[in-house]
Amino acid sequence: MALVILLALLTALDAMAIDMYLPGMPMIAQTYDVSAGSVQQTLSVFLAGLALGQCLYGPLLERFGRRMPLMVGLVIFVAGSVVAALAPTLEWLLAARFLQAIGAAAGLVAPRAIVADLCDVNSSARIFSLLMQVMMIAPVVAPMMGGFLLEHGGWRGIFWTLALFGGIGLVWSLKAIPESLDPEHRVALSVGSVVQGYLAQSRRRVFMAYTAAGGFVLGSLFTYISAAAFVFTEHFGMTPTHFSYLFAANSVGLILGGALANWLSVSGMTPARVTYIGLGVHALAGALLTLAVTSGLATFEVYVGLLAVAIGALGLVFGNLTALTMNHGGRQAGVASALMGTLHYLLAAGVGYVVSLATQGPALMPLTIALCGATAIALCALATRLMYREED
Repeated sequence: MALVILLALLTALDAMAIDMYLPGMPMIAQTYDVSAGSVQQTLSVFLAGLALGQCLYGPLLERFGRRMPLMVGLVIFVAGSVVAALAPTLEWLLAARFLQAIGAAAGLVAPRAIVADLCDVNSSARIFSLLMQVMMIAPVVAPMMGGFLLEHGGWRGIFWTLALFGGIGLVWSLKAIPESLDPEHRVALSVGSVVQGYLAQSRRRVFMAYTAAGGFVLGSLFTYISAAAFVFTEHFGMTPTHFSYLFAANSVGLILGGALANWLSVSGMTPARVTYIGLGVHALAGALLTLAVTSGLATFEVYVGLLAVAIGALGLVFGNLTALTMNHGGRQAGVASALMGTLHYLLAAGVGYVVSLATQGPALMPLTIALCGATAIALCALATRLMYREED
């Protein structure tokens, strides 16, 4: 259990690096005398660094094992956090955020590879669900912690705190993280081997179908994160403080969904079935909420309730879908984890871009949830069909 908590802490570094500094954006803009849009670039740069970093770590995990690249990534994360805390200009902060993201990417890729090395699909589904439960504490705690640090130390104190968390993760990892990749399974590191590894992985049709499903699920979650504040503050008239409580409550719903997923797994339900249940509830709640909005029946209580069901249902999905994906990733779990994570972010970004082109309103978010959920169900069904064909 201690190892699971540590892996969850490492996985949550990216979420903490995003959520903790969000309340400090206006103060950062004042410090550098720049626009809000300029400060928002620090988030875009961070997400780009996460996508690129995951690609980089895949081959490194296959060549040097799981421990060493993870430790290097944590050192980079701490260094990036320190540079961000000391950044004299916005350009320095942008560079620091990119460096921070490259380090945080190791905390996304390596734990998935370690779990895939050590566990079968059923055990890994339970562990990935536990990782998600612990990880989802970050969106609940990080904004409140960021607000406290802003009041008592300014926005630079947020990055010093992130450096501290990264340092704790580094020291703890040096003592507790096992090397799960046998030396005989390591591969040479060259441009040819890297390209060959990713090409071979992309030809695993079941893996790619599950990966695409995960990308649409993440796109649904990112749509909620980016649109919910607008809907509840502009349409329903909530204050930012009250919305933060609502956001935290939905994060708790995700944790409870993960707990239910673990209970169903222990009861003997397969990861695939739990995934279908979660996706079905997610898509259905989104569709019902879309219907309620378009028909004029979406009161505040109805909107909050159906949205909570849709988001909470993802707690059933994340751990089990990750386990199913990694189970079909073959022996090179590091490359599989890296490719999965990169494609997840790219697909989610694509969903976000398409949504940004549409007319914004209270119906757009639940409609996106319903469509992403239905697409993910179709892709999981495709993966199942492909798996049966391969077995035949």
